[in-house]
Amino acid sequence: MNVADLVTRFSTAVADQPEEYAHKAVVQVMNDLKSDLKGVENALDYLTGSGGNALQAFYRAPNLSLLKVRFPDGRRTPPHNHGTWAAILVLAGSERNSLYTRNDDGSLTYERSVDLEAGSVFFMPARAVHVAECTSDTPALGLHVYGANVLGVERQMWDPDTVAEHPLDWSKYEGFAQRASAASKAPLT
Repeated sequence: MNVADLVTRFSTAVADQPEEYAHKAVVQVMNDLKSDLKGVENALDYLTGSGGNALQAFYRAPNLSLLKVRFPDGRRTPPHNHGTWAAILVLAGSERNSLYTRNDDGSLTYERSVDLEAGSVFFMPARAVHVAECTSDTPALGLHVYGANVLGVERQMWDPDTVAEHPLDWSKYEGFAQRASAASKAPLT
């Protein structure tokens, strides 16, 4: 398996799908890939999987983005959305996703947390807001797939201390992530 194989599988899966069904085709591809997690990990080995979305992305199109994401032990994101649906295939390690509902005033209400381990496939609808955090002693590694060019859509992030909504600004995101990681738990949980 190589990167071209992954790009072909996902882009072919969404090509003939109406927009509202593309995520189901992506989840099916991820379920098929669960039998070769090491092959997927090896295909993406050339990417660090860290340093922000621009350095994690290995494919972007108007209807699809593919990223390798790496969360080191202790790393937690601030609450954020993706501006589109998202699907995760965990390749190694484990992670927790705390999910929130965005209220009309921009505030968040905690819904639930989902723990994922290697081989887990997890889908989030476009309206989802979440916090992702590594829960293993080794980095959590994942293949993340989005239903749009994730670097070109309007997104939001929330301050991990005040839980105030802000437009996603990569120049401020890392500071939010460091404060989120230093906290004892995800906001509102």
